[in-house]
Amino acid sequence: MHGRMARFLVVGGGCALLYFALAWVLQARGGFPPFLATAAAYLISFGIAYALQRAWTFESNASHTVTLPRYAAVQALAALLTAASTQALAHYYPSSSNMVIAAVSTVLAGSISFVLSSTWVFSHVSKPSQ
Repeated sequence: MHGRMARFLVVGGGCALLYFALAWVLQARGGFPPFLATAAAYLISFGIAYALQRAWTFESNASHTVTLPRYAAVQALAALLTAASTQALAHYYPSSSNMVIAAVSTVLAGSISFVLSSTWVFSHVSKPSQ
């Protein structure tokens, strides 16, 4: 389980960095407007994250018709949870640092994402351990 969690964090962190780099490059170097740059960067990062989480982190060979919609739903839930928990923390702890609030919200949403990915999204059929 620890190895899987480490892979989950590597993929998530790497794809977050990829998202930021792509959004910057598309805006600063590609001349894309911010909306299109961030949307394109998100879609590319989402696709790569899905593929890596499915193949490397969770070693699933379940059908994409099952795992992709579930992965998208979990990511949407994680985004909503991040937004809601950030708002709640800022409301109830107004003197807290934005960085602390962001960190707590990220850990909460990431934890939920890991649990749901492990138990629901990619749980159907796993490749045998080698």
